[in-house]
Formats: sequence, structure tokens, C-alpha cells
Amino acid sequence: MSETPATALKPGDELRGFRVKAVTPVEKLRLVACELEHPGSGARILHLACDDAENLFSISFPTPPPDDTGVPHILEHAVLSGSERFPVRDPFFEMVKMSPATFINAMTGFDRTYYPVASNVQQDLLNLAEVYFDAVFHPLLTEETFQREAHHLAPASPDDPAGKLTVNGIVYNEMKAYFSRPEGRVARLITRGLFPDTAYGHESGGDPEYIPDLTYDELRRFHASWYHPGNALFVFYGNIPTPDYLAFLEERLAPFSRGDAGPEVKHQTRWTEPRSLVDTYAIGADESAAEKTFLVTNWLAGDGLDPEDRVLMQILSTILVGDDAAPLKKAVIDSKLGHDILFAGASSIGLETTFAVGVRGSEPERMDAFLDVVTKTLTTLADEGVEPELVEAAFNQYAYQCREISRMRPLQMMQHVLESWVYGGDPLLFLREDETLEACRESYAAEPDLFARLTRERLLDNAHRLDLVMTPDTAWQVRTDAAFAERMKGVRAELSDDDARGLAAQAEELQKNAGTPNPPEALATLPQLKLGDLPPKPVHIPTAAEELPGGATLLRNDVFANGVNYLALNVDLRGLPAELWPWLPRYIETINQLGAAGMNYEQMARRKTAHTGGVGCHANFGVHATDPEAAVWGLRFALKALDEQLGPALDVLRDLLLEPDPRDHERFRDVIVQRLAGLRMHLVNEGPGTAQRHAKRVLTPEGHLDEIVHGLPQLERLGALNGRFDDLADEMMAKIDAVAAFIRNSARVTASFTGADPAAASTRQALTAWLELMPAAPIEDGPTGFSPAAEPPREGLAAPMQVAHCTQIIPAPHPSHPDAPLLFLGMQLLRVDYMISELRFKGNAYGASCSYHGPAIVLSTYADPHVARTLGVFAALPEYVHT
Repeated sequence: MSETPATALKPGDELRGFRVKAVTPVEKLRLVACELEHPGSGARILHLACDDAENLFSISFPTPPPDDTGVPHILEHAVLSGSERFPVRDPFFEMVKMSPATFINAMTGFDRTYYPVASNVQQDLLNLAEVYFDAVFHPLLTEETFQREAHHLAPASPDDPAGKLTVNGIVYNEMKAYFSRPEGRVARLITRGLFPDTAYGHESGGDPEYIPDLTYDELRRFHASWYHPGNALFVFYGNIPTPDYLAFLEERLAPFSRGDAGPEVKHQTRWTEPRSLVDTYAIGADESAAEKTFLVTNWLAGDGLDPEDRVLMQILSTILVGDDAAPLKKAVIDSKLGHDILFAGASSIGLETTFAVGVRGSEPERMDAFLDVVTKTLTTLADEGVEPELVEAAFNQYAYQCREISRMRPLQMMQHVLESWVYGGDPLLFLREDETLEACRESYAAEPDLFARLTRERLLDNAHRLDLVMTPDTAWQVRTDAAFAERMKGVRAELSDDDARGLAAQAEELQKNAGTPNPPEALATLPQLKLGDLPPKPVHIPTAAEELPGGATLLRNDVFANGVNYLALNVDLRGLPAELWPWLPRYIETINQLGAAGMNYEQMARRKTAHTGGVGCHANFGVHATDPEAAVWGLRFALKALDEQLGPALDVLRDLLLEPDPRDHERFRDVIVQRLAGLRMHLVNEGPGTAQRHAKRVLTPEGHLDEIVHGLPQLERLGALNGRFDDLADEMMAKIDAVAAFIRNSARVTASFTGADPAAASTRQALTAWLELMPAAPIEDGPTGFSPAAEPPREGLAAPMQVAHCTQIIPAPHPSHPDAPLLFLGMQLLRVDYMISELRFKGNAYGASCSYHGPAIVLSTYADPHVARTLGVFAALPEYVHT
């Protein structure tokens, strides 16, 4: 992006029925903020004008939930299901097919709902804006849409239309999936418990227990109450001129007059005594409940509308739990009261700032000891003060947030604006992060004990604290299912057999209509891009390649990075001995969580926090873009550093790469326990990914290695290490050393750098020095143990969850094949025309996808109430394509 753009607009100007309220340059962000108002309708507009071709159009509304039925979330779905000008069932999905948008979605937050779209093509953005505007202000909101998206009654068995009943619905199934995650349940209990008297105490997404209580009339009333231009906040970003947006809005807002504003969201009244809560979650009926309890303590700790207060709480969060050596995180881990820390740190929930620290993998009787560890650690910090080095490192960490240009920068800017504007505050309040950070530095300079005082005031002496114990329960799912069955029994008892058959017919009709293609005349109403609307060429990122010692390559990417530098080193893993692949994760844990170069893990963790914005490594397994015979199996080291921190940051990466040290047995034992607990949860929480990885293991060598390194085999290996660490530690250390020796080969290294020119020169010099210390051995392929399946396996992975995730993997040509672009396009079209239609609209799965990732086609669902039906839909895809 170039420098801050100029604008002819000034406060007091009137243009196309809009009044300019403020024009404010924000130099650090290279943009000008133009704030306008539409007096006729009351609509408020903010354009963040800048020289960025990725433009964003968004409409947002305050939507505080009145209860737990999820009405804001269900409405978010429903308005995108057809409108007056565009009477298309789900124009959202139709536009996905015909748009090169970089972002197109809608989201429901704690107390607001967002409708953002972003695109690099101006006409495309305006097309999407036209559909979104009509959707939110003129939705059809049919009862059929409500039944499909929210809930409807249907036969529990399609073969018995007069028998038992069940509930189905897309949002209903989405939230069942969310609440199947223990962490999701913990988060819900925390928020409800901390804010019992405000909208934040309600579940804006919808609690599956209460979603069936929502009525169609209540949905329509909620829309009428909140979705009015007088409540709307329009945020635009990018290089489309402000007058173009005003021309777009002028005729569309003209019919509206000012409406009544909705009630304000209120702060939670502070407590005079801490409170506690005990609850349960589901585990498998034959699963051990030992050490699977969650213990969490949480505070309502600050004012979410005070930017300096929020930054100070974020810095305190980094000081206390920001890395493995942070005092509170280290004390909790060292206590051995749980397997791993979670929900640690400060976060914003609408108007409020909270602070939490918890552990998973514990026992309920350890709660007092856990609170004692937390209290003693915080008391020591409050009494003795915080080391200046920790404070400075935390300030440096926050500087990245101020400077970094995120991947979805337009969306990030929109979020920052709405964090204050939705409550009637200054829309630029949270865009001036650099000024806020400097003010916080000045406050700290004037009061060196600032963070010790905050620790005492916001945590130790704060009575608004909620302590949560959530225990595993093997009977939870059985009990929940029984309660649901009893509820359905009561509903069924009030119906005659004819009534039940009528409901079955309605459900069948709903499913049929949901899968019926939109008529051509309806589709013709949607705005279409023309070939001339598209840029003649894709955006080009200038990249220069140069050779470094030992055969390594350095890519230099010419992209403005605002004082943040990015270095990636990819180490080619081809030829890694077969017996080392299962141990690769232990090497990665050594890099990410242990010591190096004679320093223990605490010292390395502090160096990482003080001098980098993140450093670590991970494994990735792909195929070459143009060569079917070449594999791309790499170990990726990544470093992020500010200009002024680059030298020490490069030293950190050098020590990790050349001198990793896995021999701290006690530390590694803790890491194994943490990884085991984390992987158990990850495999369930990322259910679609778990299923896809497991299926791909017998299809390609890449899939085989991905499963070994990231999948189910690691669960078994971690379990063995956890149970027999002393017996296996020496073998593990030897394998880690072998991996480290293997990757120290300059011929295997490719580096990529993005950042300033002086930083690039320093990086090149450092890389040259490192590579000269490595041998340059030829790269040779080696056996991996991959063996393709003789017959396609059909498998099921069982876990305590209320809905399923299904996947099917189909072999496909390599990306270099001439048909690959057509396959990619074809899968995109089939996703909407077939998968979404059959599995989301008809089957009420929350997500359904069909994608080509050479050399495989991946069919998948997310939050799916059916399994057999879905597998039948997968099986029928070839016939659909043929027809």
C-alpha cells in the first residue's frame, strides 16, 4: 500500500443525502477515516479509505440475545435465504459460485451480527453488496426457511411416519456440534456464569436444548426490532471512492425513515463475593473418567470500552501466561494438578474484559489446591513486583498487533471499528493502537509497580470471580438422550397419528423443496459479473530467487510489511529414515517447547517472547505443483520479528535450528502430558480433519505420513510415552538427535523472506553463516512404509459427540494434469449444486463440501445428524455428474 490517500471531503459537507461528520487521517494505518450519517434513515457510515485493492463492504447490527434460543444466529442464516429483489433460495450459495470474493460470510457475536464481503474486483463487491443489502433489510423470512435453518419436527425413523419424533435443523445441528466439544461447554458455562444479569449470559448462537423453543413469530419480531438502517453500521474499506459507496446507498436508503433504537447492552453489576459452579460433560460409556476434569477460575476484570485499560490487561495477560516461562502458567504446569493449561489470559466480551486461567486433565478434589497455586503466584507478583524484562517483552509482543498487516486486514479493521461504534462510541477508538500502546508505556514509566497493582486490583482483590469445576460423566449423553426422548414423547402424546403423519409429510416436503434447484428466472435476478469487470491479470507479487551456500535458495518477496519481518525456512524431508517419521513430532516439540544452545526452556521461552513475534516449526506434506514424481515434504521453521528486534530474533532461530536440546527429562515429561491431553481434544474438536486424514492414509504417501505425524498413531505413541517415560526417554532422545542431524543439510534448505531491505540484508548474512556450518549432502528418496489399500476401507471413529462428521476420499489426477483446473472448478460447482443441496438443505448438516486437492477429491460433512444417508449421497455423486 502507498501512503495515506488524499480526500476532498471535509466535515459538514453534504453529498447524495449524506452528511460528513468527520474526516480523520490515520497515518500509522495509511488510511483516511470518513464518517458520515444519513439523516433520513439514521444510518451511520464509516469508510476506511486507503490504497488497498481488497475492498470490504459490511453491514452490522447490535443483536443482544434475549434468551438461549439463538435467535440472532438463526436470523443471520435466515436473512441470507432469499429477499424481495432476489427471491432465490439461498442466494448466498449462488453468489459463491459466481464471485471471486476473498471473503463472503456472516457471523454472530456475543451482542452483534456482521454481514461482511470482500473482493479485489470492484463490480464484484458492489454485486455482493446489492444482494446483502436486500437480504438484511428486505428478507423473505419464510416459515419454511425458519424450519430448515432453526428447527422442525420430523419422524425419528423415516420408515415410521406415525412413530417417534425428533428435531432437526441446520443451526440446531451446528450448535450440537459446538456443545459436543468440552472446551465449548466450558466457555459457555464461564460466560453464562460471569454475566448472569446481561445479554452475555445468554447463548447468542443458541443452546440446542432451547433452540426448539423459538417461534417463527419471535424470529420476525427480532428482525423488525434490530434490522433497521437506524441501527445499522456500514463499514467500508479499500480504494473504491467514498462517493461510489454513497451513490450505491442513496436510492436504497431513501425509502427508510428513522426507527426506534433498540435497548442498550448493559454492564454486569459487580459481585461482592466470588461464586462457584459445578457441572459435567460427556465422555464415552466405556471411557475412564480419571484426570479428565476441567478446573477454571475467571474474573470480570476490566472495561472493554477503555482502550488503555484493554491494552494493559492484554500486557498483563502476556506477563502472566504468555509463554511457557510466564510465572502463572509455569506455576500451574509445575503444580502437576492437571495435564495442560487452558482458557488462560485476558479477552473481550462486548463491553467487558475478562481474565481466566484453567487446567484440563485434573480431578475435582484438586480445585482448592489449584486456587491456592493461582493465589500464591499472583500474591508474590503483587507483593514483589514484576520484573522489568517481562514487562518490556510483553510490550514488544503487543507492538506486533499494532503493526502487523493481517491476512484479512479489511475484516480486522471492521472488527476494531465495531468494538466501540456499536455502543455509540468513537469508531476510531480501537484503530489508534499505536497511540494507546504509547500511552500505556508512559503510564508504566510513571508507575513502575503498575502491573503489580493491576494484579492485585483486577485479580486478587476482585470479588467478581467465578470458579468452575466441570467433571466427565459417562452417563451424560445417555441422560441427555433420555431427557430429549421424554420431551419428544410429550410432544408426540399431544398429536394424533394423523397429525404425526402430517408432520412427516411436512418434513418430507421441506426436504424436497430444499433440494429443488432455483428456477432460471429467479437466478436471472442475481447480479452477474462480466468478463470486462475482471482485471486483465492477477496481482503480481515480485519475488527474486538467489542461491545461498550449499545449494540453498532464498526467495525475497517485495511486499510492504509495516516494520514486521517474516522468515520461513523449509527443510526438505525426503529420505528421512522410515523409523524416524513417528518421532518427528518429538523433534518439533523440542524446537517449540524445550531449550537450546545451553539454555533451558524457561530461558528460551523468555528470549522468544522478548525478541520475536513467534518462532517455531511444523511439518507439512504436499505434492509438487508441476512434477508428479516429486514430493514436497517439509519441516517449516517460521520467524516473525520487528525491524528493531531482527538481530536477536535471528539468534533465537539459529540456536533452535543448530543446537536444540531435548534432554530436560522433567520438562519433556510435562510436554508429553500436555500434548496427549491436547491431541485427545483436537482429534474430536477437528472431527472433519481427523476423518479426512485417517482416510487419506491409504491413498497417498503424503496422506500416510500426515497420519503418522499428526493423526491417531500419535495418540497411541504419546500414551505409551506418558505411561513409560523413564523406559523410553533414552530412545526418544536418540531419535530426536537423529532427526536434528538429518535436517542439518544445506542442500535441503529453501528460505523465504518478506520485510524491509535492510532486514533482508541482515537475514541473508545470517543464513549464509548458518548454512556454512552445515554439510551439503545429496537428497535421496527413501522408503516411508506407505502401502496403498487393496480395497477401499469403510471405517468409523467413535467419540462422545452428538452429531457426526463424514468424509470420502477419491483418487484424482496430479495437479499438473491438464484437467486439474477443470476438476477444481467442477468441485466448486458440485459443492453448491449437489453437496450443499443434498446434505445441508435436505440433510440439515451444518457444512458440506466437495473439493479437489490433487491428487484427491474430498467429500465431507460437518455437524451431520445422519451417517448412512450421507454415505448414500456420496455414493450417488458419480451418477449425478453423469446425468
